[in-house]
Amino acid sequence: MTKVILYIACSIDGFIAKPDGNLEWLNSIPNPDNIDHGYSDFLKGVSSIIMGRRTYTQVLDFGIDWPYSDKITYVVTNNNSFKLDTPETYKLSGNIEESVEKIKHETSKDIWLVGGGQLVTYFLNNNLIDKMIISFIPTILGQGIPLFPDKPKETMWKLIETNAFSTGIVTLTYEKNN
Repeated sequence: MTKVILYIACSIDGFIAKPDGNLEWLNSIPNPDNIDHGYSDFLKGVSSIIMGRRTYTQVLDFGIDWPYSDKITYVVTNNNSFKLDTPETYKLSGNIEESVEKIKHETSKDIWLVGGGQLVTYFLNNNLIDKMIISFIPTILGQGIPLFPDKPKETMWKLIETNAFSTGIVTLTYEKNN
């Protein structure tokens, strides 16, 4: 069955971005062997992507070609006038739970929940995340956008895999504890 997977990086003090949304700190970790930390393998198992409007805008601001042109992307926004500038990208608004169920039935591969933080908490609080793959970056930011802002509900998860890399990054994979 298709799963919604949160695949995200955060600092060891639990932030996914600096207070202004800046992500440059993610590139500050030395990686002389160009380790991709499992990203390519993860991406092969995904056919759809869900992200918030600010995350979408931030990816566009990277100044690179749209990296998800081979995936169907859904941008969660209530702003009807928000313009999407990338191929195979659609707005997702209204009843998110129904929309996610529909997407799950329309695809044979998994769905990547990219972020941001508010959307992650919304999905968590509405039982829409089936699996979490969290890469902890060996950096303390001290402040920023938390991985789970806005009062996430208490939930239990089962650790199913750990991976430690020579870059100091540790990836933990959790499944929903039913």
